[in-house]
Amino acid sequence: MKCRFYFIFIFISAIIFSLTTSCSEAEVLSSDTPELTQSIFIVPESYFGEPYKQYAAAEKFYIDLNKKVRICGVYALDSEFIPIDQSNTYYSSHKWIIDNNEVNASSLYYTFDKAGVHKISFVTVDNLGDTLTSHANVYVNTPVSLSLQFPPNKYNQVDGENATGLELSWNVYGIDPWESSICVVYASYYEDKVWERPLGETECTESVDLMGRLNLDINEYGDSVNHSINNSTIYWGVRAVTKNDRGNIEQYFSDIFSFSTILENNQNAIIEVPVTCMFSQYPEKSQLKGAFISASGDTLAKFSKIKANSVIRQALSPQSNIKIVVCDTALTEYSCNSMTVNLPPSTKTITDTLFLQDKVKPNMVPSATELPTTAQMKFFLLDNGSGINASKIVAMMNEDTLQTTFNDNILSIPNTCKKDCALSIYAEDYAKNKAPDIYWRVKVNKAITNIEGPYAKTEDK
Repeated sequence: MKCRFYFIFIFISAIIFSLTTSCSEAEVLSSDTPELTQSIFIVPESYFGEPYKQYAAAEKFYIDLNKKVRICGVYALDSEFIPIDQSNTYYSSHKWIIDNNEVNASSLYYTFDKAGVHKISFVTVDNLGDTLTSHANVYVNTPVSLSLQFPPNKYNQVDGENATGLELSWNVYGIDPWESSICVVYASYYEDKVWERPLGETECTESVDLMGRLNLDINEYGDSVNHSINNSTIYWGVRAVTKNDRGNIEQYFSDIFSFSTILENNQNAIIEVPVTCMFSQYPEKSQLKGAFISASGDTLAKFSKIKANSVIRQALSPQSNIKIVVCDTALTEYSCNSMTVNLPPSTKTITDTLFLQDKVKPNMVPSATELPTTAQMKFFLLDNGSGINASKIVAMMNEDTLQTTFNDNILSIPNTCKKDCALSIYAEDYAKNKAPDIYWRVKVNKAITNIEGPYAKTEDK
């Protein structure tokens, strides 16, 4: 039977599973001589001590796929464990049999690369010629994956009244036969609160019906919501909890999806497009301009004088394949960008952020090519995009690094040249576009200095 969860903000007690452990040892029958027994341990690859000091012997072990472990056979004399490096006087030979493959060693590192149950045996011939055999099963877990299915992420055509309920479904892969599982469904109007709002638990193979009205009447600021121009968005996720027959518990979280309600009494569609100029240090200087264009090429609406890092909002008639084009007419080194969306009727669509990118290299030019030798050399560093990153500026004269100052796009460099020098200036903008790899010739003739160039670095200095 499918569960029904009601979308009410209450906290549900956490799921608590009791933990149990079991351990066993394979033993041989006692005799008149001290009793030699052996046990199987599996410990992490990084553990180098005696296995019995921190871990228990067992006939069942649970490990993850492709995880390297150390498998150890440990002897005991009258129930007292013998350190591995002191045990060689108690046996004539021993070997491991792992999935029908034999290995001669008391301990070995091993990686199980196939999920499922693997049989291992530790076989010893002691000094009396008796054979001791211990067996264990290694349960190698299939990696668990959890994916939400319906509603698809950012689905925006849910009835806000939700009179018949909304199905929430997901898929969980990798639950092994020796594991039990349970899934907990979470939902909230606020994305950062999802994992604090459990709605209930169900079998991981089942879907659930989310019941109750979904439209939010009061927003987070305490204002009434006008459902003809604003919808409600619900964020949801699923946590899967698995437990094996030794009581070991693992949990897995899905991504967070969202769905939104349709607009009431409004057959038009509303679109909101967040726009950002990447790495821009001056978003207030942006002048974004663009248009919404239909699939047939008609201009549906225009916009201009929009600042970067803002949202472009427009009401349009429902249609498919609407193209949004945005350019920056002020910071012209930012390339135009566009996206195409579908607008069903009575929906509010919030698109992914539209990023404008600066892919143009900064440039530079001397403010004067002839100047007094005692004066500083000045260069304009030009960038009409993300802006010059002052921390990346380096000036070098004949391989010597010079102290510089950079203010209002002017780089000031002391003139340390004595006669004829090569001046290199390295700079980049905040979008990590590097200035051209060039150099300048600085020539000093007594009281006058001339700056010549620029020259490509491949040219003879």
